[in-house]
Amino acid sequence: MNHITPIRSISENYWRTGHWLNGRLGTATLADTLAAILDDHGFHDYDVSEVTGDLGGYVQGDLASARSLIEPLAEAFLIEVIEDGTVLRFRSRAAAGLAATAIPVLADIEGEPLWRETRGHDSDFAAEAMLTFYDPAADYAEASVRSRRVEAATTRQLARDLAAVIPEETALAAAEAMLRDHRVGRRRLELSLGPGELEVQPGDILSFPEGPAGRFLVEEIDDGTARRLTLREVAAATSALRVSAADGRITGNPASAGFAPLLAFMDLPQYEAGEAASFARVAGFCRPWRRIAISASVEAEGYGLRTIIERPATMGALAAPMVSGVSGRFDMARPVDVTLSFGGLSSASRLAVLNGANRIAVRSNDGSWEILAFAGAEEIAEGRWRLTALLRGLAGTEDAMAAGAAEGATVVLLDEAVKPLDLAGEEAGLALNYIAEAVGGVVAAKGPFVFTGGMRAETPIAPVHLRATRAPEGGIALGWVRRGRVDADNWLGADIPLDEVRETYRVEILDEDTVVRTVEADEARWIYPQALELVDFGAAQTSLRFRVRQIGRVAAGIIAEAVVAVE
Repeated sequence: MNHITPIRSISENYWRTGHWLNGRLGTATLADTLAAILDDHGFHDYDVSEVTGDLGGYVQGDLASARSLIEPLAEAFLIEVIEDGTVLRFRSRAAAGLAATAIPVLADIEGEPLWRETRGHDSDFAAEAMLTFYDPAADYAEASVRSRRVEAATTRQLARDLAAVIPEETALAAAEAMLRDHRVGRRRLELSLGPGELEVQPGDILSFPEGPAGRFLVEEIDDGTARRLTLREVAAATSALRVSAADGRITGNPASAGFAPLLAFMDLPQYEAGEAASFARVAGFCRPWRRIAISASVEAEGYGLRTIIERPATMGALAAPMVSGVSGRFDMARPVDVTLSFGGLSSASRLAVLNGANRIAVRSNDGSWEILAFAGAEEIAEGRWRLTALLRGLAGTEDAMAAGAAEGATVVLLDEAVKPLDLAGEEAGLALNYIAEAVGGVVAAKGPFVFTGGMRAETPIAPVHLRATRAPEGGIALGWVRRGRVDADNWLGADIPLDEVRETYRVEILDEDTVVRTVEADEARWIYPQALELVDFGAAQTSLRFRVRQIGRVAAGIIAEAVVAVE
């Protein structure tokens, strides 16, 4: 099917609750839609008699297989697809919500338990569900609904895009049902029945009076000396959604008219594996949520699509100023409070944090982004979170940490919702104009936003462990340790890989705040001859202040500066 079948325009009360009509409604049931898709693709051995629900329309603009058309409907409306010999049987899980078949006797196989029950970890399952659809009450604009958020040790979201025309109430009920089924399905069973229990088939709903409590869907049967069943728990059927009356149908396109996205364009360091250009990234959020298309141009016209933000980012602002902290170890003394516009945060073990979990970016006072991680997250007020056990200045962002961040500074959780801007190599450091558009909407684009990206990921990280030693011939041997942006966490090699074509450093000697000498070195050390020391200071020094930065092929690196004792 390649078009949307609209429902006749009627008043809001009738639109939502239904009314007798003399004419034909241009709508279809879910069963009719599935049957039409199967017929169009040459499938005729099917049974859709146990599928319930209505559909205002369904659209697919490209050539697609029957499976790719049916799977979104099955996921959104919880439809089971059962292979019964040569017949494909479709059944709504609501229809499966009839009384479960009781199985009083299980096969007792020697050396095996009567049943084996497993439960998925709470953090592996979503805490909320989101469904995108076309709203007939908003001139068929793309809209989205979000289920309630359950208390869970996760921020995962179950997101589904449905190219169907359905009322908002139907979409909300589907989102709630998806989340409930998803979380209930954490519980799985493995058990055996006698070989004569042939009436049990995949797709059946079973209960076990003498076994585990609950209703379980048969997913797989392995026939042999016993019938071995794999099952998952399913939620019981719930009552129908109550629909409130309204005075009249809503006109216009409120979803598009209210498009005011909150965007964060970020020039990030290489905090994870990936090409340097991919760390120019964008995050976005709007309410109500709409997918956001980001386009770019070097001028004020001729914009080309760069990326589509498919998921709302977990983002917000600092609730209090963030001062400089310590790097290289967990900071237990300085918590950070953030207020989120959307989403939530969760704690993680220190080992998980050390392996990349719970990374956030905070915009510092100098405009750069500090990457930090947190092990503890506690919601201390609605939408306000306190982050503890921090790892600060990650990925070489100690300079941003030292700059601090003001109250209200942007905070973004670095997860799959944050998207690369698809910069070409020659666009690094180039100021481009970006606009944001609601996917499927008709409202004017927001922007332009001028953003320069792709540089921080190409900037060498500041060296560490600056030191000075008096050499036997009288000069001062300055030394430091190079750091790398790529594959620098591998402890197996004798040294980390060199990020640049050649190794070059700029060394500056300071007399208090004045630079008295600048030199370049081609290794992580330089001898400061005593004759030059006497020229610069007039006497031998017992301590020395100097700066060093690595010179990259694209940019000069971050400066490391220290006052060190001359040993």
